[in-house]
Amino acid sequence: MKILVEKDIEFLVECLKKTLNVNVKINGVNHLQITLEKNYLLSAVEYISQNSEFNAHLITMLASDERELNGNFKLYIIFSVIQPRTILTLEILLDKDKPSYPALSEKIPSLNWHEREIHDLFGIVPDGIELDPLVLHRDWPHGKYFPLRNDFLLNKQFPFGEVNHEFSQPHGEGMHQIAVGPIHAGIIEPGHLRFCAIGEEIYKFDAQLFYTHKGLEKMAYGKSVEEVLVLAEHTCGMCAFSHSSAFCQAVENLGGIKIPRRAAYLRTIGLEMERISNHMADLMAICSAGGLSFGASHAGRLREFLMGLNHDFAGHRFFRNLNTIGGLKRNISDEFCKLLLEKLEKFKPQFQEWEQLITNNDSLLDRLELTGFLSNENGLKLGIVGPAARASNIDRDVRRDYPYFAYEDYVVKVPIYEDGDALARMQVRIDEVYESLRLIKNLINNLPSGSILDHNSLKYPIHTPSISIVESAKGELSHFIMLGEENKVFRWHVRSASYMNWRGVVQATMGQDRFKNIVPDGPLVNKSFNLCYACVDR
Repeated sequence: MKILVEKDIEFLVECLKKTLNVNVKINGVNHLQITLEKNYLLSAVEYISQNSEFNAHLITMLASDERELNGNFKLYIIFSVIQPRTILTLEILLDKDKPSYPALSEKIPSLNWHEREIHDLFGIVPDGIELDPLVLHRDWPHGKYFPLRNDFLLNKQFPFGEVNHEFSQPHGEGMHQIAVGPIHAGIIEPGHLRFCAIGEEIYKFDAQLFYTHKGLEKMAYGKSVEEVLVLAEHTCGMCAFSHSSAFCQAVENLGGIKIPRRAAYLRTIGLEMERISNHMADLMAICSAGGLSFGASHAGRLREFLMGLNHDFAGHRFFRNLNTIGGLKRNISDEFCKLLLEKLEKFKPQFQEWEQLITNNDSLLDRLELTGFLSNENGLKLGIVGPAARASNIDRDVRRDYPYFAYEDYVVKVPIYEDGDALARMQVRIDEVYESLRLIKNLINNLPSGSILDHNSLKYPIHTPSISIVESAKGELSHFIMLGEENKVFRWHVRSASYMNWRGVVQATMGQDRFKNIVPDGPLVNKSFNLCYACVDR
């Protein structure tokens, strides 16, 4: 990340000290840490999130079991601040016997899932609100076992309880419940989607996920950085390179490692290649759900061409085993990069032909327009990220707002639409494909020579948090890392783009006012977001 002008950091620090009456610690590059008493948490969160000078945006909220360090649990609430450009972390110590804090999700609705997850996995209570289980379903022995506490054994098993998995759906005359899943016809992870319909119109919709939670954050405890990097790039298949890049960047920020410029450029090329191939998968899904199988087939063909290029570039269709701390595991030659550019030049006119095919198909456009409406207000309230946010006039993109790797050398053009419907979400992706092709061309034409790995072996600071944000094809994702003795991972937390956007799917499926949807619109709304189960069930 770019280093801020010193007076900008001083401005932010003085504002926080004066208003919140706290000490502010500057940690590494562009990371400010504030330790608060929990009684001041609400006022601090309100000040930071509502101050227009800062233009702060919530990244994530997590808990950590630090009883062996200081006798407490600790809560971290992390914001990105635009003016000045920095990461701001609020840290609150919580009592080890009855850990609780004043609930924040009524002030920041996008924290709803975070608070429920922390309650499930740590037993930390947000005072003042009623909580439904999230990660641990209703048949878990609640109140007894908390999987992310450090003293919980990884191999501990429990019998299923006899509990009815009931959605909080309304019942009444003329209302019908329609269940989809949790086991689906396609080869995807389980997820239970429940519609409440009055006739054909969707009245209420909800989703229950976390059927195959992998427990990656628990598995990371006590492992080496290299071992956890493997977990990071298996968080999600679609965004594997984005996750591994974010993890590497978090560790590199912690150790003050500046990766070589060639490695930064090659990482950025890989990220843009991943973006294009993922967008093609999303566009294929939209065409399929919209009934245009011809458009879906052609999009699938183009995506397969890109996946072959990914394999040639990285040695793996999903870019696994390429990233490492300090750079890349292997170099990609200038000759191959030029060949890659030639093949992408052949891809572009085929994509343009496909775009003309679908954007001039009245039946598809009729299905997409006004379907799955998500207002700018609701998108902001729910913390929506990525193409879904930009389709609802939320002008955010980490590549431009918090540039990293080679994005520091280029200005990313960010497409923004106001309509907030499935058509806008499709159009954002189309525009981003063209922008990615432009970026890759510039990156290859200006690819630096030199090494691809910083070979310095560093001893990282212990029990010091580091946060990294990356713009994946689905949107902003974040990795939080804290190392202990012998560079073993003490706490690792992943917040994926899909984690933020699933509640947007729920809201968009129900629609709003004159933008209500009917039952056949449900799959189309879903595919216009096309979110992952895997990186939510992490």
